[in-house]
Amino acid sequence: MAKWWERAIFYQIYPRSFRDSDGDGIGDLAGIESRLDYLAEIGVDALWISPFYPSPMKDFGYDISDFTGIHPIFGDMESFKRLLAAAHAKGLRVVVDLVINHTSDEHPWFVEARSSRDAPKHDWYIWKPMKRNRLGLLRKPNNWVAQFELSSAWWPNEETGEWYLGTFTRNQPEVNWRNPDLRAAMYEVVRFWLDLGVDGYRMDVVNWYVKDAEFRSNPRNLVANPDIFQRHIHDRDQPEIHGICREIRVIADSYPGDRVLIGEIFCRDPRQAASYHGAELDELHMAFNFDLLYRKWSARELRGSIRRWYDALPPGAWPNMTLSNHDQPRHIWRFRGRNAAETAARSRVAACLLLTLRGTPFIYYGEELGMAQGIIARKDLRDPLGIKTWPLRSLGRDGERTPMQWDAGPAAGFTSGKPWLPVNPGWKYRNVEAELTESGSLLSWYRELIVLRKASVALREGDIEFLDGGDDDCICFLRSGGKERFMVALNLCARSRPVPEASARVLAGAAGAAGAAAVAAAATVLASTHRARGQAVGELLLSPYEALVARC
Repeated sequence: MAKWWERAIFYQIYPRSFRDSDGDGIGDLAGIESRLDYLAEIGVDALWISPFYPSPMKDFGYDISDFTGIHPIFGDMESFKRLLAAAHAKGLRVVVDLVINHTSDEHPWFVEARSSRDAPKHDWYIWKPMKRNRLGLLRKPNNWVAQFELSSAWWPNEETGEWYLGTFTRNQPEVNWRNPDLRAAMYEVVRFWLDLGVDGYRMDVVNWYVKDAEFRSNPRNLVANPDIFQRHIHDRDQPEIHGICREIRVIADSYPGDRVLIGEIFCRDPRQAASYHGAELDELHMAFNFDLLYRKWSARELRGSIRRWYDALPPGAWPNMTLSNHDQPRHIWRFRGRNAAETAARSRVAACLLLTLRGTPFIYYGEELGMAQGIIARKDLRDPLGIKTWPLRSLGRDGERTPMQWDAGPAAGFTSGKPWLPVNPGWKYRNVEAELTESGSLLSWYRELIVLRKASVALREGDIEFLDGGDDDCICFLRSGGKERFMVALNLCARSRPVPEASARVLAGAAGAAGAAAVAAAATVLASTHRARGQAVGELLLSPYEALVARC
């Protein structure tokens, strides 16, 4: 029988931007709790909540100064316990972020560690002595880079005369997973939230945990984003990481309820991401494959990315799919067309793709509304990477973190105060209140597809077979499981396209006849952007940007 996380539809919440309950302009835990009815109504099964821990907020929560607390802007521990209990009462699972690659530079561990080479926790972090070259200039230990500062990842610590490593920002020093005391302390953090009853973790940058013991420089390459012109073979993906994953898996498996581990594997190689399931499936339950987040609107590109992911997975491993998250531009922007109508049409096809593929789907908050990528003025930027790379808007992350759009009122119903980021200009017509009552809205389409997926063994758990023969404009596949067979046909172009030949044969075969003429009396429409539910499929011609799910 499939595990709950294999059947589930996840919904990612960036808590600063979801709902503000107290008017300070920043979303909080009580705000999430106040919108649980909405989440249950649209049909999602599990929430992934991004960090809400105490933090100086120099990287907005991913620089943690206390792994077992709640930042006051989000509430307190009682707020979290109420949210968790309320979510569980509505049948919603809750997964939280586990950020254990680094701490804040204000974490008590690092404050102690940087004070002296003799400090008990000094070896809990990664250090290299400061050395000078023949010209008397300080020399960095190697060429590793800080992802969000676009500079060397080595930062000076005058108290000890050493460099410390921070491969995101200078405010996020890397911990030393080779130190057994550090490892034990981190495992206590893992147990803390599981003891409170969370249903698992989304594990931040799993493949960064351990660095090359010899601190060798990375070779160069020509990829700017996300590789920053390096092949990251020495500062990521070290063999010891797999042992850490297995140890955390043992901890998770010791708790009842199938607690899940979902790893962020920050790379574009699906084989590398897939390896973190473990050859014996004893590491992560699911690993994110980020390749789709960098793909253009192209049937060939998207299909190729999906098939490479399926092919890379070890036998028995379960895939997942995501089109957007808090670190990459929203897919409605990446997949945009020549005008608003074409962009809207593409967003419907993308939703159908996400919710009918084999694997657990992850929806990013507001995606179901068609929330646009925010255009943030320089004075309103908050993201350190966005500030550093201005005016290259596509590299900053504020645009995908704008406030959730609840209604047409001031600040889109997100807050009674001034929102921490500006609300997208289209909030007055693209919001939850408007789209819940509009039968043709994108939200109604998501809800229709979610209902269909949850009612179908084939769509939730079944096999997948591609039927499009590599067509340049269409993606077509068969989902089968139990006694069900569904065909999904997606036209990704702005002109009518015939259903690819292999798909047409499947539809025709539903009537027990060899030929397309039999289809009109056979396969039934279950969901479509252009055809009525329950009718026969009829003509084997896909309209521009048509998405079709048919029983066959």
